[in-house]
Amino acid sequence: MSISTVFINNRTQAVRLPFDTRFPESVKKVDVRVVGRERIIAPAESAWDSFFLDAATVSADFLSERASQTQPERDECKHDFACRRRC
Repeated sequence: MSISTVFINNRTQAVRLPFDTRFPESVKKVDVRVVGRERIIAPAESAWDSFFLDAATVSADFLSERASQTQPERDECKHDFACRRRC
């Protein structure tokens, strides 16, 4: 873990990132999420990339006992779509 400094720049709080934790030059905007006392900074255009590309996967038995998602049979509606009556 790297340690950095927080400072004020033009009445705005800023963080100086150490060289080994810098974003690529192409990153111009970031998203900042507040999680308790932590601030999580991620490139704005790819905030979900780390979630979907994370190496961690679910186990093979994840949701193995999940309830069936089949829908019960229903009687066919005898009215057209403009009808507001319930069948």
